[in-house]
Amino acid sequence: MQDILTQLQPWYPSIGAFCFFTLLRYVYKHFLLNLLHRLTNVISFKNGEELIDAFEHPINVFLYISAFYAAINVAPLNTNYWLTFLDRIIRSTIVLCFFWGCYNVSDTTHGIMLDILEKAGIRSEDSLSNIFSTILRLIIVVLCFVTVAREWNYDISGFIASLSIGSVAVAFAAKDALANVFGSLIIVLDKPFKVGDWILANGVEGVVEKISFRSTCVRTFPQELVYIPNSLLSNTPITNFTLREKRRIDFTIGLTYSSTAAQIQELIAKLKDYLGSNERLHHDDIRVHFVNYNDSSLDVRVVCYARTGDTRAYLDILQEINLRVMGLLEEVGVSCAFPSRSIYFENALSTDTHAKTKAAAD
Repeated sequence: MQDILTQLQPWYPSIGAFCFFTLLRYVYKHFLLNLLHRLTNVISFKNGEELIDAFEHPINVFLYISAFYAAINVAPLNTNYWLTFLDRIIRSTIVLCFFWGCYNVSDTTHGIMLDILEKAGIRSEDSLSNIFSTILRLIIVVLCFVTVAREWNYDISGFIASLSIGSVAVAFAAKDALANVFGSLIIVLDKPFKVGDWILANGVEGVVEKISFRSTCVRTFPQELVYIPNSLLSNTPITNFTLREKRRIDFTIGLTYSSTAAQIQELIAKLKDYLGSNERLHHDDIRVHFVNYNDSSLDVRVVCYARTGDTRAYLDILQEINLRVMGLLEEVGVSCAFPSRSIYFENALSTDTHAKTKAAAD
């Protein structure tokens, strides 16, 4: 037994280093993480839980590899030849674990990513945030690969050249797909609409249900689902009805020719008073005028603007105005005209002709 301990004595530092990092890893997993979670709850650190979860596994793997690295580095072995190799391994491990954590943070399920998008003025819908998350993850993977390659003295200039040539080939092969991707980026940056908006674009009118890399999904009012490529949306006029702050009300009241000028003036005055006192309307642009002698009516045109962009509220206001107009017509004593035609005979009809006409009608 004494001989075995004597033989293992040179390995004591190596065993101690391995046990130290193993103990540190155990403390990190079972005590430090719990302490960090409690601290985030106590101090209400925003997104602290997401940040801890993102780097939990990368740090755990780093401590695991560090235990073997420390044990081999202080072992009674001739490590001069392997020293450079081991240093590159530990540095590459640090790089990989760091980018692994950044990759996890860039996921849209983490509040950190959503906060970054909101601070950049981008709403946190899944369809939009997924676009930025995917692009950011691709950038992280490329940076990680390039950094690790430089640690191993790999000449990446040839790789970059081949990548550029390959990207040209891919660009030609997938130009339509790339056009849709760039179209989605334009939609994200310009923000002409968002999910839930009522739009008219490329001859399609409806409510936006989803925005993806390739296309935008619009639910039309007859309930068809239309997928519009983003490349078309980036090059076509888009009407966003949801963004209206007010809606125009424009209609014509056709009065009978038996209406007098005094009655028409009274109706116009009462209409202006009513519209001007209605708090659901804009008062700076109310127009009520007698505008036309029509074939069978005297036309009074009414133009005003409702203080809403919502369709249901607009219809409620329009209904209220129509009912009030009917009441004012009754108060003034005029009535609405309907299309009619009067026929006049130059010569009076004889009794026989009248009787024959009546008999034919019977």
